Amino acid sequence: MSGGTAGGATPGAGAAAGVDLHLHSTHSDGTLPVDEVVRTVAEAGLAGFALTDHDTTSGLAEAEAAARRHGLRFLPGAELSANEPVRSVHLLAFGFDREHPGLQDFLHRYREDRRRRARRIVELLQAAGVALTDEDVERQTGAAAPTRAHVARALVAGGHVSDLNAVFRLYLSRGCPAFVRKKETPPKLVFDQVHAAGGVVCVAHPGTMHGVDDVRRWAGEGLDGVEVVHPANNAAVQARMKAVADELGLLTCGGSDWHGPNTGRRSPGWAHVPARWMEAIRERTHFGRAARRNSVRQ
Repeated sequence: MSGGTAGGATPGAGAAAGVDLHLHSTHSDGTLPVDEVVRTVAEAGLAGFALTDHDTTSGLAEAEAAARRHGLRFLPGAELSANEPVRSVHLLAFGFDREHPGLQDFLHRYREDRRRRARRIVELLQAAGVALTDEDVERQTGAAAPTRAHVARALVAGGHVSDLNAVFRLYLSRGCPAFVRKKETPPKLVFDQVHAAGGVVCVAHPGTMHGVDDVRRWAGEGLDGVEVVHPANNAAVQARMKAVADELGLLTCGGSDWHGPNTGRRSPGWAHVPARWMEAIRERTHFGRAARRNSVRQ
């Protein structure tokens, strides 16, 4: 099994330093390569982080190596896309074995669906009179699977729309002319896949669309935790989510959801996410179980 703790490195800013468990790189829709993401985390004085690119683990080995160089704690992660009939459900997976064959097959199918979706979005934009091509989108994605953010950037780069928010408002949000649903992926399917690979799952940014009743229902299906700290979660949402997590014995996590500079997102370290939350997550994963087995053997 691979992935883990960045060699047991001590936190770069001391025991009181926080962590960031929600970060994106160019392996999905972030704008910076992994090395620069990790450097930014270190410069923010954080103790550790998780890289959570969309539907891929391709940047995790590089992130772990960079964490070692900077003396940071590291937790393997990914942001996975589930859905229900009228909404998307983003889920943060942590602490899984990134080489698990079942998980990798699951992620491969996710990425293929992203490519299908992007092609269909381009077709719908062309039908609406927007002269965007698949090649325009590919110039934004690089080696990553395409997301709506890549399509939005292609539209702005081509001068079709003035800014990213306008792209989503005019074309890409639910109910708009170029909105395309992802394949059906119930949250429970994601829970089961990640659990089989030794990881845990937290619901991402519940302040955007999800409430306490959703968390209760998903907890009954296998949800492990809640993202309490997130730029979309105001103080009232944070209080509600922390309370329901405590009541149900769920894990808590948080982060900036940073996609790079000039993306309209909060930077790493913008709010305090306790390092103990990261360690509690690790203890629930196959890393924690392996450490306990090794301790018993010794």
